[in-house]
Amino acid sequence: MLATSLVAGTVVTGSASAAVSSVAPVSPAVNAAVDAAVAAGVPGVVVRVDAGGAVQSATAGTADIATGADITPSARFRVGSLTKTYVATVVLQLVDEKRVVLDCPIERYLPGLLNDGERITVRQLLNHTSGVPDYTQDPSLLAGVTSGRVYAPRELIALANSMPRSDAPGARWSYSNTNYIVAGLLVEKVTGRNLATVLENRIFRPLDLKHTSFATVTPANAAHGYVPAQLSPAQDGRPYDVTAVNASHAWAAGAIVSNASDVSTFYRALLGGRLLAPAQLRAMKTTVAQDPTDPQSTFRYGLGIQAVRDACGVNWGHGGEIFGYSTAAYYNERTGRTFILAATMSPTPPAAAAAMADLTNALVC
Repeated sequence: MLATSLVAGTVVTGSASAAVSSVAPVSPAVNAAVDAAVAAGVPGVVVRVDAGGAVQSATAGTADIATGADITPSARFRVGSLTKTYVATVVLQLVDEKRVVLDCPIERYLPGLLNDGERITVRQLLNHTSGVPDYTQDPSLLAGVTSGRVYAPRELIALANSMPRSDAPGARWSYSNTNYIVAGLLVEKVTGRNLATVLENRIFRPLDLKHTSFATVTPANAAHGYVPAQLSPAQDGRPYDVTAVNASHAWAAGAIVSNASDVSTFYRALLGGRLLAPAQLRAMKTTVAQDPTDPQSTFRYGLGIQAVRDACGVNWGHGGEIFGYSTAAYYNERTGRTFILAATMSPTPPAAAAAMADLTNALVC
């Protein structure tokens, strides 16, 4: 059953709130943290919690500094690296269809694409144990993005191939956006269709995600995203609007646009077994330690999904950062409670870092 079919009503609170029908308010701690984040300089914040068949949402701030329009619970935003969960889901569907083998080298599917591709498996790409360098660490990328350059996926791979390898394949966990550019190319090679079409046909349309798209150009009706004033080329003391920045540099690692309702529906459907066969969902949830020195294994990573352990159990989901937008989405394994957080500023300004951390902590458990 879709999460949206469980909704009994919506509560909206926060400094930019709208009229509501009451079910259960967000906690005072969450409400205060949302307002505090905006007061600290984040232009807009959207929070959604699905719990016990009810939806709670809190918003504060603006969707567009220039017009002053309030941000709303249905606002669209870039989800950044949450995109990785969607792409991993499609790869695992192809595994179920016997079109991809997780423990086969990527060289079998994309010959010559990666340095040492014959030693790197599909599984290692999806769980970030490939040792492939992260192309986003190349200093030339930022200059290209800010100048409006449009990148082809293979250009991003070329950046990574020019960098020194971080580790031998399988040696340890090391987050690399390059892994998911490769995964996106794998999907296109195996299916013979472009990634946007595959995501639409396999995830967006079946789940009726009407506000979700794979888009390198931000839709006109999305909330605007900003970088902090200190990073603004205008140096006028105001946040800088980066909504028009082309997201080709993120592609399969982070180019999805969605809203809180659709993101919640996706994660609840995925972890509820609607998108993957049981064997593939088990594979997705087979994790490696992000930090082997952490005795509690607080943070672990599966195939395109993270497991975070807290006092309420294990939360499955992902965080996302892309110029102008910061997101998080987590589903609690024990309670089924899901929370979505979206903020329209990234990187987070130092003045707002504590407020955003408090908000995330208030939502997790």
